[in-house]
Amino acid sequence: MANEQLGFIAKNMDTHSKREQYLIEPQPIEYDRKSCELQDGEFTPHPTKKKMSDKAELFEEVKMLRGVYEKYLQNYAPAVNSYHESIYISDFILDGKEKIKIPYYGAPIGNAMQVYESEFTLGAFDDRAVYICFKGADYIAEVFVNDVFVGMHEGFFAPFEFEITNAAVCGKNTLKVILRNDFIYVSNGLEGQKAKIRFEGDKLYAAHGLGFDDPDVGWHHSPPGMGIYDKVYVEVRNKLNITDLYVRPDLENEIAEAWIEVENAEYIKKELTFDLSLYGRNFEEKIFENVKYEPIVNSVKIVAEHGKNIYKVPLVLKNAKLWEPDSPYLYQLNVLVYVDGEINDSATASFGMRSFTQDTESIPKGMFYLNGRAIRLRGSNTHGFEQQDVMTGNFEQLIDDILIAKVSNQNFWRLTQRPVQDEVYMYCDMLGLMTQTDFPLFGLMRRTKLGEGVRQCEEMARLTRRHPCNILISYINEPYYNESVPSPDKPYDDMVDRPKMHKTHRHFNREELEMFFVACDKAIHINYPNCVIKHVDGDYDQPDLSGENCMPDNHCYNLWYNGHMIEFNKMYKGYWQKVLPNWYYGCGEYGAEGMEDVDIMKRRYPKEWLKEPFDPGNIVSAQAKAMHASFFDTPDTMEEWVESTQRHQAYAVKMMTEAFRRDPRMVSLAMFEFIDAWPAGWMKCVMDCERTPKPAFFEFKNALEPIMISLRSDRFTYYEGETVSVEAYICNDTHNVSDGDYKMIFELYDGENVKMKKEIDITFDANTCTYITNAEFTAEKTDDRKTLTLKAILVKNDIALTYNTFDVEIFERRAVAPKNENVVIITDLEIGEHKIAGETVKVEGTAYGADIHKLFLSRKTGHKAVAEFKEFDFAMWYDREADMVMPMAPKKFTANGFTPILIGDGAYSDSMVVGEKEFEGKRYIISFLDIRCENPVAERFLSNLNEL
Repeated sequence: MANEQLGFIAKNMDTHSKREQYLIEPQPIEYDRKSCELQDGEFTPHPTKKKMSDKAELFEEVKMLRGVYEKYLQNYAPAVNSYHESIYISDFILDGKEKIKIPYYGAPIGNAMQVYESEFTLGAFDDRAVYICFKGADYIAEVFVNDVFVGMHEGFFAPFEFEITNAAVCGKNTLKVILRNDFIYVSNGLEGQKAKIRFEGDKLYAAHGLGFDDPDVGWHHSPPGMGIYDKVYVEVRNKLNITDLYVRPDLENEIAEAWIEVENAEYIKKELTFDLSLYGRNFEEKIFENVKYEPIVNSVKIVAEHGKNIYKVPLVLKNAKLWEPDSPYLYQLNVLVYVDGEINDSATASFGMRSFTQDTESIPKGMFYLNGRAIRLRGSNTHGFEQQDVMTGNFEQLIDDILIAKVSNQNFWRLTQRPVQDEVYMYCDMLGLMTQTDFPLFGLMRRTKLGEGVRQCEEMARLTRRHPCNILISYINEPYYNESVPSPDKPYDDMVDRPKMHKTHRHFNREELEMFFVACDKAIHINYPNCVIKHVDGDYDQPDLSGENCMPDNHCYNLWYNGHMIEFNKMYKGYWQKVLPNWYYGCGEYGAEGMEDVDIMKRRYPKEWLKEPFDPGNIVSAQAKAMHASFFDTPDTMEEWVESTQRHQAYAVKMMTEAFRRDPRMVSLAMFEFIDAWPAGWMKCVMDCERTPKPAFFEFKNALEPIMISLRSDRFTYYEGETVSVEAYICNDTHNVSDGDYKMIFELYDGENVKMKKEIDITFDANTCTYITNAEFTAEKTDDRKTLTLKAILVKNDIALTYNTFDVEIFERRAVAPKNENVVIITDLEIGEHKIAGETVKVEGTAYGADIHKLFLSRKTGHKAVAEFKEFDFAMWYDREADMVMPMAPKKFTANGFTPILIGDGAYSDSMVVGEKEFEGKRYIISFLDIRCENPVAERFLSNLNEL
């Protein structure tokens, strides 16, 4: 009865299934098919520029781009006198024994406390105010000056300060910071990614932080460490001083509104006058100088009372130079504040005149607009490298890192799952790289931390609002279903991994989470009125029904976590995950792992990770051992592992990025990830911590070309005499519209020779993907098999602008071996146990469930039936009935005495997809391979089985 009652409650409170009724599955876009038949002949290849492919070429391009952007790094605005006296404190004693220097960040993670102690000396500060200032401390800082408690701050990303006038003395002062850490909302262990036991705590934290130089814990996926990781200083100021200056651009009205935040440390009301001067920052221009502004409303002077006061001053700025990624013009406002005719303080703020909006009214909703023109966001996730650049003071490296992104055709970074230091935004401002800032929530929101969450959202708004680069804010990464009550078939467990359900006594359910989003919206827009918000990045519990900021975003790793969220064959065809209808959508994470080069592994990895025989499972957090078997053969050596994983990563990045570019409904994509901060931090990065690009980097760069050719076919192998057909698309992220002078040239290569060719006039639209044609030719007769390469070149005025290639393999038609009466092929076994050829055969579904696919099977078994085949012959098989690539094997089996022929789970498993055993004069073959003889390998394989 108890279980029956529990089931009734669960059924009636299961909002997750009810939410799914709002979703639709985007279908492949239908095009009117056109045919372009290639012509035989002897042809000279059309000249094309070799695409970038190595580190030297990359950094030559970075060097060139440095020259282009050097002028935007300049500051031509006049300096202003400072009215602050600053004393920087870098030497501390940690926990009463260890001398350290700030910045400092590292272990322990979890519930821990550290005590930082130092001293500073003040001269006479008379009638002035004194402040203690922190640019970054993680996580809860309790601050004492001369043993007097002066303030507490929770969080890790926001600068903060406390007035200490009454605690400070002239002469020597003591400073003590008690820093407290905790476990995070979704839980973590003390051993980082290796942790078997995890604990939930009250630390608002997601991932992708600074990390620290510890190979077991600190390198991996940004463990939630602790420390004072940025500057600490004491400032002596006048008692009326400027604490913040933000300039809000308003392009429509040709004004910029200065928000001047003034603190009055006294209870005496003070009348103010501002002196305002506006200049070009990275270009030479004086807009106005020394304009006096006295805050008066209805003839009443608006005085500064105790605490913070915000004055909003409109500035006329006609015909402004706009901030654009290719021309990131910045202005600088200089402000003086007078009291009784005396200057009390000064402040400067740089800003860009730009607008960034999202259309939430048109159908479909969700297109982004930069300065009134539609724009698609194309970029990558960051992994702490940019934060390390700032913490170590290596701003030349930060400049290079931003320029590397621009060389690779990225226009934005997703600052993944956390706001970052102000300097990162500042350099992105100057170099024209847009950013998305994520609030540091992962999966869920602690129900007792509502107020703290909204407060930290306000801090995020104040940190990012002054930067034209920051065009988007997101609140949570990958929220997942949190059931209201446990159901009978899903009881409570120990939640060894992150908690995913049954925790509404600790965390918000989805309806409450969306209320939190709305509260954060209000806090953000009060502080940052022009901010564009995307509530969720990577929604595992969609749809978001909380308002206008609910653009669907789904993460996808189907070429690494096999079949993750949508089978790759479907995505390649043009389907997408279920989403809210009438919206454009995004994919904030996708990618695959590529191990680091052998050189960096041998130089920087712990020796126990590399012991012989090499096993990638010894590398903390490396996923290749567990995940590779769905995509490539199990390698034998370290060198082979590196080559295989990097090759697959390059394939995955190319195939997925091009699929997204072909989908005009996809307005935002961010590959996971860009540059690693540590030697084995997160191997999905396409560039290592020493800035050596992996092959995937160059595939990503090619797939993000602003105007790109994409070639696609569901068939990769053909018989001789068949018609080969390959779709051609122009993926155009620019506002260039073809005006009749663009051509596409198709060239078919057999080795170095152009065997066939065709040139056609083409037209394509701006800011979308345009289907062009199907390039077609008849596969010529061949001996055994050969690879042909189709090259498509976009040409204007006879000059090649870009190109792409697509390989097809042509097979000779062979005589098929007749059915062998001594070979028994069994294909129709149900899941369960069976007695066959004297053995117990256990049949089960393939990885991730019986209905999830295998698009690759390994023939690396040594069996003579597969001896003639290559590594990827049993991969991406076409299905004529479905007219697309389809899964190859819905089941697998284990059986003692059976010899594997094809395997699906790699060398670390004894399961088979095809296996055989000789028994009583016959060969019994169990095969779950879906043999479709429109694939030449399938026909040859079936023939080989009958010849055994």
